[in-house]
Amino acid sequence: MRRLAALVCALLVMGLAAPVAAAEEMVDLGLIATLDKNAYLPGDVVTMRVLVMNNGPGTATGVVVHTSGDLAFTGWGKLADTGITLAPGEQVPITVTAPANDDGTGMTERLEVVSAEPDADPTSNQVTVNAFVTVQEADLALTVYTDADRDGVVDPRETKVGVLVTVGGGLTGRSYSVRAGQDGVARFTGIPGGEYSVKAGLPADWYLDPVTRIRLRAGQNEIALGARYVDASKLHATVALDRPSYAVGDTVRERVTLTNTGSTDLTDITARCGSYSIEPGNNELYSMGWGDLDSAGPGAVVRAGETRTWEFTDVVRPRMWDYGFVLLRCDFIVPGMVEGAFASARASVPGGRGTMGGGAVASGRPVADIQMLLIDKVNGAVAARTVTDGRGRFEFPEVPADLYELRPLGPWRLPDSNPTVQILAGEHVDYERVELLPGPLQRDPEEEVVAAAPSPPPITLANTGFGVADLTALGVLLVVAGALMRRGKRA
Repeated sequence: MRRLAALVCALLVMGLAAPVAAAEEMVDLGLIATLDKNAYLPGDVVTMRVLVMNNGPGTATGVVVHTSGDLAFTGWGKLADTGITLAPGEQVPITVTAPANDDGTGMTERLEVVSAEPDADPTSNQVTVNAFVTVQEADLALTVYTDADRDGVVDPRETKVGVLVTVGGGLTGRSYSVRAGQDGVARFTGIPGGEYSVKAGLPADWYLDPVTRIRLRAGQNEIALGARYVDASKLHATVALDRPSYAVGDTVRERVTLTNTGSTDLTDITARCGSYSIEPGNNELYSMGWGDLDSAGPGAVVRAGETRTWEFTDVVRPRMWDYGFVLLRCDFIVPGMVEGAFASARASVPGGRGTMGGGAVASGRPVADIQMLLIDKVNGAVAARTVTDGRGRFEFPEVPADLYELRPLGPWRLPDSNPTVQILAGEHVDYERVELLPGPLQRDPEEEVVAAAPSPPPITLANTGFGVADLTALGVLLVVAGALMRRGKRA
């Protein structure tokens, strides 16, 4: 009976463990597809490059790509029928081709990758690409107007006479500029077909959406683009993190506050965060998943005189520990704006340490006995100091990972008035030649702090008739008397 019970328990454990193991080995397919052009001539061949990947811990079998749309791509191989096998982390690139086929509405192709196993995140399995067929030369009548009432219709007072309109791109990648006539229309004659971006010399605070593209086809192309008015000075932003310091794996709670001090509503506001990193993506927080504020839209509304607050969360990644800090830096913009209301916040991720060294030279010769400092970029404190040796070499051992300013002391300066050094955990930064130039005397910040501190006032004694020795003796007697009194109370 004991053996039977043990066997049953073992089978139950195996049965319960199997689903867990299966869950841990799920596949996670992904798909990236790009076309070699965004516009083709009649008879051209469309080339598409596809990358199929498995980002999950399990092996994906029977992996195939399903396609639908206007283009009949060939060259899929097993991805079109029997399927392929993708090991965990494996990526397979493939190039397929199709004849251009545009009935006048453009060419769109939808792709989806699937496998025999269930997918952990099917949202990354689909992608759509599109293009169109153009002509060698086309004519364009382009009206850029200020859509004051935001109705999408060109009204007589909204057109701009003489405004310089520039289109760039097309089949040749060139730019062309024309001024709008008396009717507010800029006419481009015989320019290459294709897809173009548009810029215009609009009045202040009027913007065209920079992502807008126009497509030129055969014949006369008549297009109107409305600009929108945005008083960016009325939008104010702050971002904050819930703690001054984090460890890897900690949850970061982000607070975003937008205020509209203007008299008109601001709509379609999105956040673009993480685009200012020293090394993009490594120690920055992003605005992905921020709902209406997500950089992909749909955009938030802050009404006239209103203040709105959002709260989001993120996680501290190991690379942030390497940098020693985490950054949240955002531009809050509306369509048409390249820069908007800027806000930033920073917190430390301490613990990592790195090293730095270099060689100080002046007029090509090593400079000995020069003090070199690393100054904390946030608080201005001296984080480390060293002295150059006879060869001009200097070393900073075991410095906390962070951003620093490198500064020589004495009558020297560096070519860059504010040189920034990033110390990364476990890494060594070496500047073989640090050029020193004659400059104003650089004093030690710590000595300046000591010198600036007020001296304590001199100790003066009132004219009581007692000297210093008398007062000292009196103090001793008072201490003894106090001790005797305490003993008496205890008794």
